[in-house]
Amino acid sequence: MGLLRFFVYNNQRLSQIDPARVHMVGFDELPWFGKTFLSENQLVIERSVDDSGMVCVPYEVASRGELLLLTATLMEREEPYFLEVELARGVVHRLRNQMASWVHLGLVIPEELQKQVEEATAAFTRAASRQGIPAEAAEAAEKAIALGVAAADQLAATYANQALEVRMKQSGNLQTLFGVDLGRDLPKKSQLRPIVETFHLVAIPMSWRTIEATEGQRDWSKIDRQLKWAQRNEMKVVGGPLLEFDERFVPDWTYLWEGDCDTLASLMLDHVSQTVKRYRGKCQLWHVAARMNRAGVLSLTDEDRLQIVASAVRTVKELDPRTPVVVSFDQPWGEYMAKQQVELAPIHFADALVRAELGLSGIGLELNIGSGPQATAPRQPIDFSRLVDGWGLFELPLFLLLTVGNTAPDEEDNESSRLAQAAWIDNTLPSLMAKNCVQVVLWNQLGDATAEFPGTGLLDESGEIKPVLNALKQLRQQYLT
Repeated sequence: MGLLRFFVYNNQRLSQIDPARVHMVGFDELPWFGKTFLSENQLVIERSVDDSGMVCVPYEVASRGELLLLTATLMEREEPYFLEVELARGVVHRLRNQMASWVHLGLVIPEELQKQVEEATAAFTRAASRQGIPAEAAEAAEKAIALGVAAADQLAATYANQALEVRMKQSGNLQTLFGVDLGRDLPKKSQLRPIVETFHLVAIPMSWRTIEATEGQRDWSKIDRQLKWAQRNEMKVVGGPLLEFDERFVPDWTYLWEGDCDTLASLMLDHVSQTVKRYRGKCQLWHVAARMNRAGVLSLTDEDRLQIVASAVRTVKELDPRTPVVVSFDQPWGEYMAKQQVELAPIHFADALVRAELGLSGIGLELNIGSGPQATAPRQPIDFSRLVDGWGLFELPLFLLLTVGNTAPDEEDNESSRLAQAAWIDNTLPSLMAKNCVQVVLWNQLGDATAEFPGTGLLDESGEIKPVLNALKQLRQQYLT
């Protein structure tokens, strides 16, 4: 069994760390199953392997709120590592590597940014060389982290500006589509104009639970209303997800067949078939399945879910061959793998479906940014860029499903939370839109009143528009058709 120990100089820092959210990842950045706990002034990580790897720690960064920071690659050893120093090493290492990678592709680094990187490097050098004097090392490490994160933000902005400028010179405004998931909501008349001015399309969930809450009795009325609203406002429609592997979106009566894959598959495919027959020709994109990488739903195994989704894609393609189809995966970094022993990571599910040559038109990445157990931890913009680059290797269009919760330093300050939500859009989304593979960006929650992840809507609980909607609108006006 592998064991890593970290000395934490700052007791306040130690008290802020949630061991349940600390984990290790390998070279592919997929988590290893393990256990993390605090012991006096140390953070201790137990795992089933003893390979070298990186440690991921949710860490409060001045003026940026909580970010999931990674160390550089560490080997197992008896002597404890100095946590603040190793996180600073990781921040500076990832910053310099990403900058070198983009420079190789032609990025021009402004003199001011180059100076920021040098300052972060100098602060880390001091931290690493003063570990015999913990107070000085910790202070220098904190400085290196703050400088490195600020420089990484600037690096991402520089990349986005230059890459978007090149793309727009070549082909004019981007063809990327902005959308919003209506969920259970319909916008009010007072909200209509900013929504239509911001989005090209709407997603209409076609949940099995909503349609067939009682076995054999289908209610299409809600979907019909939403579809008429979309048509009336000349918006394209994403139909689905048709199947969502989440216990909240499967009918209660299906648990009578829990673990019976054949029967459940038959019932699910019947739902898919009936829905597509009713709405074909009215949807411009079918979102066939979501969250298929989540374990535990109806006691279906990884292989069961793969087979069901593959069959569902084939069914949709047979019934409506002209309409593109996508499947999506939540928590694409697979953070849950650190606490659950599962066989397949999200990217492994995608690889299996792509290799099956089902005719997928794209892959969806569901990124609900926040601190909850089902959320994707807040990270630096360059980390999201690397994630998209990795999934882009499938050479299929990417469909980003986004929400952002509270990433503000003061969790109790509602206004700070709203501004931080909009700031995430400004800091991170342009560098993702700059990539050719990103073709759809869909905000995954219209209103806070029915939000699955608290505070992630574009409208607050009273229906007032939040700054995040204005941030998205500005991006559309600046870059999109």
